[in-house]
Amino acid sequence: MPESAGQRAAAHKRMPLVLALAAQVLGGILVFGTAFVITRITAWPLPLITLLVIHGGIAALLGRRMGLANWWMPIQAAFPFCVAAALTWQVPSWVYLVVFVGLVLVFWNSARGGVPLYLTNTRTKAALAALLPKEANFRFADLGCGLGGPVLSLSRVRPDGYFTGFETAPALFLMAWLRRRLSGGANIEIIFSDFWSQNLGEFDVVYCFLSPVPMPALFEKARLQMKPGSLLVSNSFEVPGTPADDILEVDDARNTKLHLWRM
Repeated sequence: MPESAGQRAAAHKRMPLVLALAAQVLGGILVFGTAFVITRITAWPLPLITLLVIHGGIAALLGRRMGLANWWMPIQAAFPFCVAAALTWQVPSWVYLVVFVGLVLVFWNSARGGVPLYLTNTRTKAALAALLPKEANFRFADLGCGLGGPVLSLSRVRPDGYFTGFETAPALFLMAWLRRRLSGGANIEIIFSDFWSQNLGEFDVVYCFLSPVPMPALFEKARLQMKPGSLLVSNSFEVPGTPADDILEVDDARNTKLHLWRM
């Protein structure tokens, strides 16, 4: 099947770590290279704290210009300080490995697919429960289920339905799987799989809390695969050029909006 424009756009943005690293390297070369020249000419060394602030700011701006999401900006700004602190305190090398592996296992989707870890709050789960079909034996899917909150909560509210969560971040999948085992719910399934490889036509309600990056390609996939009358629900994120059939506003602290498309 030919790759769609939405899929190409999503694939183009699935390199946030590479872009973040490039912004840090370019920012470092610019700041510390300029500082070296100034020091050679004036014999006046610039304070390290000043250089770190400028480096972080430039890296954040460069990253944004390269297409990184807004939530990367504070990470980019803080990164030079973290490196300087680690070098100053002489942190053992194995600590870096442990921290890196831990972050990768948790934020795997952020690095690979431009999808941060967002958790669905209690009031939004209640709003989702109201959207479930009235008939029994319906099927609900959470695309990128994180810790498994929505499927676990909804399975208790509607024991007459079947709930599936897909997750590819190893640590999050393990925690969601353990929570499912401890819950004892027979109508819950946590699957270690990329939802792109799944057939969405099996589900009556598909829920996602992702990011703007995959939404065009996801909507196209849902339109092609989901059966007539089924429902696609996106927490907070729209599909450019395709207005939702309805928007459900949740009465919570972040003014959550659930975008609803009836297939």
